[in-house]
Amino acid sequence: MVDELSTGTPATAPSREAGPTSSTAMYWSAGALGIIATAVAAILPALVGVWQSQAGLRLDQAGFVGATELFAQVVGTGAFLWASRRWTLRTIAVAGVSLMIIGNVATALSVDFSSLILSRAIGGTGGGLIRALCMWCLAKAVSPGRAFAIYASAQVGLAAVTTAIIPYFIVAHGPRAPFLALSLVSIIGFALCPLLPRISAPSTRAQCRGDGSNPWSAICAIAALFVYFVGQSALWTYLAPIGAYQSISAAGVSEALTLLNIAGLAGALGVGALAHRVNPRVALVTLLAIELVSIVVLFNSHSSAGFIASAGAFYFSWCASVPFQFTIISQSDRSGRASAVVPAADGLGLAGGAAFAAMVLPTFGLASAGWVCATASVIGIMLYMTSASLSKRSTHIVQQPAEIDAGTLEG
Repeated sequence: MVDELSTGTPATAPSREAGPTSSTAMYWSAGALGIIATAVAAILPALVGVWQSQAGLRLDQAGFVGATELFAQVVGTGAFLWASRRWTLRTIAVAGVSLMIIGNVATALSVDFSSLILSRAIGGTGGGLIRALCMWCLAKAVSPGRAFAIYASAQVGLAAVTTAIIPYFIVAHGPRAPFLALSLVSIIGFALCPLLPRISAPSTRAQCRGDGSNPWSAICAIAALFVYFVGQSALWTYLAPIGAYQSISAAGVSEALTLLNIAGLAGALGVGALAHRVNPRVALVTLLAIELVSIVVLFNSHSSAGFIASAGAFYFSWCASVPFQFTIISQSDRSGRASAVVPAADGLGLAGGAAFAAMVLPTFGLASAGWVCATASVIGIMLYMTSASLSKRSTHIVQQPAEIDAGTLEG
């Protein structure tokens, strides 16, 4: 992706192999490890049904196993923040891959609810470690938004492919086969670990001593991400019921859900790849406008074509905006630790949005999902604007003396 390891700030962490020649390998290997770590999350909806039908679990038990995976990834993010100041990135990667393999093999061998919970807690923690490490590395790119756009595109592509083939794979090879296959794929991660530099992530306090990072800017950015994803999940989770409510045929709803992946790829890769050329605040406001219009059309469309177009525009604006959001997050904290929290924040947002919508839908109807999405999206983007302003102000305060000195020297 890029050939520079740093973002222009002085190195503060102990480094043994932190030369610029290793940085390109670092970005690609970290991105590949992150994609491997998202594989379980991509097939989780299908697995909940499999655990219910073939493992003899009740619906609530199967759902709790899936929730354990998501919350374990949050624990993995916390573990990365703790370990990143004590272990090298390479050591963290080896630990994360090891936990993923142990968890996946244990899941394949699990025979009851308790063993499934334990195995997914182990595997999810490893996945959280790897995803946090991936975000930290991408935040160090010269253009974090462009680096994240490539990563997000691969994520959307993986979700599309796995969602399409996993039902047939399970029918052909049984419910344990996906986790055995994931274990084999995860072994590839060990080959990627040596490509990571043997450095530790600098602490936030040490990194902030010369780059003007503002802790309130990082807090606003992470809060913005969480609130924004609450809104997206509130609508995304219930797209199929909304289509049925709008008298869209089952075939039309199914076609829309299939075509959404194309819209997501176009948004993440097509528009997101321009993150290094476009002002992120302008891009976020523009994409927010597109999303709000798409929500209005979605709830006022009674044809398959209108439903597909509005749902596609909604998912396009969502996927296209995330690289710009990541740009603001990476600018809010140059240590990269705020970026490492991204998987936990968006995961909690997705879970919280679906749960919150489930509480309000019985009282206010399906239209309330649109209101929740629109309101949360507006609040999230406003928080991003606040974070960007705080980051710009802090950077200006730090850079001002240097600019004066440069002017004096030129004079």
